[in-house]
Amino acid sequence: MATLELKELRKSYGDTEVVHGVNLLIESGEFCVFVGPSGCGKSTMLRMIAGLEDITSGDVKIAGDLVSNVPAAQRGLAMVFQSYALYPHMSVKQNLSFGLENMRMAREEIERRVAEAARMLQIEELMQRKPGQLSGGQRQRVAIGRTVVREPKVFLFDEPLSNLDAELRVAMRGEIAALHKRLGNTMVYVTHDQVEAMTMADKIAVMRAGIIEQYGTPLDLYNYPTNTFVAGFIGSPRMNFLDGTIAERTADTVTLKLVGDHSVELDAKQIGGGVGDTIEMGVRANHLELARSEAEAELIFAVQSVEQLGGETYLYGAVGGDVSFTVNVQGQSEIVGGDKVPMKLKPELVHVFDKDTTLSLRQ
Repeated sequence: MATLELKELRKSYGDTEVVHGVNLLIESGEFCVFVGPSGCGKSTMLRMIAGLEDITSGDVKIAGDLVSNVPAAQRGLAMVFQSYALYPHMSVKQNLSFGLENMRMAREEIERRVAEAARMLQIEELMQRKPGQLSGGQRQRVAIGRTVVREPKVFLFDEPLSNLDAELRVAMRGEIAALHKRLGNTMVYVTHDQVEAMTMADKIAVMRAGIIEQYGTPLDLYNYPTNTFVAGFIGSPRMNFLDGTIAERTADTVTLKLVGDHSVELDAKQIGGGVGDTIEMGVRANHLELARSEAEAELIFAVQSVEQLGGETYLYGAVGGDVSFTVNVQGQSEIVGGDKVPMKLKPELVHVFDKDTTLSLRQ
């Protein structure tokens, strides 16, 4: 196990800077996920850690040792790529042992490591097969096994599940998380899928345009997003947003005036900002509930379409005329497209952001 530290890490291609002075400390044994939209710099940052991409400036430290100019093979890392990159003419056992043989490791030690990795990943019965005889999930297990046998200080994963179908991705997420618990190594995982990030990570770094917008535990990011980008990116479905202003503030309450002549009253101790400030109110689909009447409703939701999933129902539509909105209702619902539904908020779960800075006003 080892800590991984990035200090003022930068990457430029000519005059274009794509990673902007990133500082990050990943503690020994943590599972850290870099998540963000395509082009945000997450894979580039992973490749700089691995030594596969030159660093323009800044430092990478592994277990306290500076490795910025150390060749990739000498950094004590192992990487799993999006493509399986298995040798098609070799058996599974040969694929697992090939790298160790090139390191001139003793045959007894190679056999021990390969057998242990095969047992851990449940591929013992596949050892004599070749990659062309394996399913996608089995190939990914072999690719992971090839890194396990190296017994690295840090594991790096670059979108390893992107080529798998939805059901297999869910299964492999669980297997990688279980592998981390068994090994206890530091792991860094890159994905654009925030569900993968939420379900696997100890800590998440949410990236946008070459910077880390927020770093913390999955529930910290979900419950206390620092800005509208993180709030909208973390959580599925995406958080709903409504423009408005702070209409009134007393010692106890803050009243928000929202589009469509809606208003919401919140606890003044939870929300900053002054009267007249323009804001965006954010509320998640599962933090709304059906009101018994329009008189007690805070929002009127015009339903356009309905997804019945059996155990829960998703309602899609608009609030305030044309602002897209999604509502999650537990269980099955008789609501149909065209209905106008009165909704109540759970005030303690409402988020408020400054419209100009996009920063959270929650205190």
